[in-house]
Amino acid sequence: MNADIMIGNVEPAQCRTMRMEAELKRDRCAQQQAAWECLKFFENTPTMQEDFCKRFVEMAAEDVTLLKAFYDVKTDDELLIMICRFWNVRE
Repeated sequence: MNADIMIGNVEPAQCRTMRMEAELKRDRCAQQQAAWECLKFFENTPTMQEDFCKRFVEMAAEDVTLLKAFYDVKTDDELLIMICRFWNVRE
């Protein structure tokens, strides 16, 4: 398909922008799915902070890295706090 062809009343530059936005949304959806898969690691963990700490230590390093990047947290402690909040963990 020729990129210079107009689609309806949309300029070619807007088409490229729309394609880029769609790709970003698709990537974000894939990232959200991957993050959810990592969070499900805690799904059947008793909701006590001690249990979550023990489970967190067992988590794959790649999953920790993925979650830290997705949620924009810098440390393991910040990530664990975020995960505990997500799962309504009691202290």
